[in-house]
Amino acid sequence: MTTDQIKEEVQLSLTVAKGSFYKKPKFGHRFKELAREVASEKTRSRAETYAAEALQWMIDYKHLKSVVSTATYVDSDKLQVHVECVAYNGDVIEFTRFVEVKQWP
Repeated sequence: MTTDQIKEEVQLSLTVAKGSFYKKPKFGHRFKELAREVASEKTRSRAETYAAEALQWMIDYKHLKSVVSTATYVDSDKLQVHVECVAYNGDVIEFTRFVEVKQWP
């Protein structure tokens, strides 16, 4: 598998909501669940977990060796989720996206 193919898989896994593909209902991310959660450390941590979960299949299929996800607040209702993945050929693949959360009242 080429690095470009792996990049595309990472991007799809982190942009497609879980349950969107009828043939693969477990594919994708759960970030939409965070839209109902108030901005907090727990919500930030959950975003990191959801990113890693979305890419776990790529580790299981040996497309990636490792995934490290980080999330930081860029606004009171927006997280920036960044993942850094290492492919089996040693290439580093990075992807960043924003996730909206419920603003603290």
